[in-house]
Amino acid sequence: MTVKDTIDVCGVLVHAQNGKEQEVKSVLNAIDGVEVHHTTENSRLIVTIELDGRRQIMDTMSSFNDLPNVVSTVLTYQHSEEV
Repeated sequence: MTVKDTIDVCGVLVHAQNGKEQEVKSVLNAIDGVEVHHTTENSRLIVTIELDGRRQIMDTMSSFNDLPNVVSTVLTYQHSEEV
């Protein structure tokens, strides 16, 4: 059993195409380590990514821009801490 020695998490604001929020939410929630917490009235999704390591988190976040109906992504919070 591997013990994780850090906690790596980031918050991301994902802007979806108007009317496509549910589709984007479904795709994002299906990605390992990704959770959509809220969808705003102006097509923004509040998302967290929690994975092993900053590099994996950044690769995952970057992949959001390649998803259908995603307009843009913005990193809003990042935290890494030894446990």
